[in-house]
Amino acid sequence: MKRVNHILSNPCYHQYLQKIADAESGRYYCKHPLEHLLTVARLTYLLLIEKGNPFISREIAYAAGLLHDIGRWQEYENGTDHADYSAELAGQILVQAGFTTSESNIIKHAIARHRSNYYTSPENSLLGKLLNKADKLSRLCFNCSTKIGCNKIDDQPHKEELLY
Repeated sequence: MKRVNHILSNPCYHQYLQKIADAESGRYYCKHPLEHLLTVARLTYLLLIEKGNPFISREIAYAAGLLHDIGRWQEYENGTDHADYSAELAGQILVQAGFTTSESNIIKHAIARHRSNYYTSPENSLLGKLLNKADKLSRLCFNCSTKIGCNKIDDQPHKEELLY
């Protein structure tokens, strides 16, 4: 997974992660550190395997998971949709990592559509839908000590759904 390692070592990637950490420093609820991004990447790939999809590679699944929230700091700063902005920021990182234009387009489309309001949309790709599901499954909201007052709690899977 040479290209994924290029993403993980990209200076811009680290700059975006730091911007997210700075923006979330006083955040009470879930944060979006590298651990979250890695979990989403792994779950996205596992969900693809479960679907029996041989067309989307492990590197593409991991790239989508690692990059899906990199624009989140902009949402905190000025309300910009983090999914669209993350897809935009991902473009240059994907080129530098060696992904083809076609692969980059698949990844960027999934990132831009990973939010819940696109889950049932016919225009969303399988990768976008599974990225959305992985993002939700990555949070153990049923066991969270700060869930009172969280506006995402009703959107999360229940303990029973995690075990499909």
